[in-house]
Amino acid sequence: MTDNHYEGGYAPAFMKSRENLRKLIPQIIMERSLCNFSNGCFSIDSFGQTIQISYPEGQIINTGSETSHSLDKRLLLLNYLSYAKNLPLSGQWVSYRDLPSGNVFYPHIKKYAIEALGDFFSSCDKNILRQSLIEMGFDLIQAKADITAKGFFAPKIPILLHFWEGEEEIPSACQILFDSTISEQMHIEDSAALCNIIKNTIIDQYTNAFNQAPQLK
Repeated sequence: MTDNHYEGGYAPAFMKSRENLRKLIPQIIMERSLCNFSNGCFSIDSFGQTIQISYPEGQIINTGSETSHSLDKRLLLLNYLSYAKNLPLSGQWVSYRDLPSGNVFYPHIKKYAIEALGDFFSSCDKNILRQSLIEMGFDLIQAKADITAKGFFAPKIPILLHFWEGEEEIPSACQILFDSTISEQMHIEDSAALCNIIKNTIIDQYTNAFNQAPQLK
């Protein structure tokens, strides 16, 4: 069913994004976004879930066990359908700060997303975190970090996460990296919002998993 979640102050942004969506035909959107289109809906695989967006209405359709999505996540996925470009991934990983105009929002991202995830990592159960990342569609890969995971917010927006355990006076740390082409696939302000979505999704997924593990309490 369509989730008519109250859009509040986001309403003008949703309206503009839906206008942009209607300007494009489904075939063009599929080619640019790599999202499937069937029965009047686009399907986007995002962090282990399949989210459907109706065309041309641009409404989020509930699928799976999750019955709602944050407004910023809804808007970013809707924007992605009309903003994505038909470009290959570069394979070059960069931080938000390295993106064009990335320094504008980076101090906020550093404090409320990157450092917040580092603080979270210092006290979380690492096994539950690994399992939570897997449930979010991330692949755990070998790297110099204590935990490294690669996943996708959308087909052309891969995410690489590094977590490091703290030592003595060095605090635990996290790094969020994007393919350098994200500046072509997503507006810079959407990329900033994505950093917070990543943080919130990881912590929420972990919290749900932890609450289902009574032996750890």
